[in-house]
Amino acid sequence: MTQLRTVLVVDDDDGIRHILASWVRRLGHHALLAASAEQALELLDAQTVDLAICDVRMPGADGIWLVDRMRERHASVPVILATGVRELDSSFTLRAGVVAYVVKPFDRDEVLFAISTGLAWRASEMASPGHFFVPVCGPQPR
Repeated sequence: MTQLRTVLVVDDDDGIRHILASWVRRLGHHALLAASAEQALELLDAQTVDLAICDVRMPGADGIWLVDRMRERHASVPVILATGVRELDSSFTLRAGVVAYVVKPFDRDEVLFAISTGLAWRASEMASPGHFFVPVCGPQPR
């Protein structure tokens, strides 16, 4: 039986937030929703989160700002970056804690694979802190 995990979905677009949340729930996990990086950080400070899916470009503080704050305050939470840019700069994708990125418009199977990868990393990180992880970036070969 799969353990219920909490996945934080951060995107300024209401429709994208809800579709990602429905996919998280389809995997049997709990979804928390945030419309901004600032709201996401408040949620992270208030409760345990196992994985974050974060839009890169948002008004105000962006997703990279959030990833940097998470490394300072919630270093064990892996992050999947969500972007409309097909090839994201490696300075973003190789940031500590980023385990994958997914490209809009999303392919459901790629997002589900990234979520499963991030949650597996989280479980292994909790069992063996500090181990090396190579991010799974971008769409996966079929």
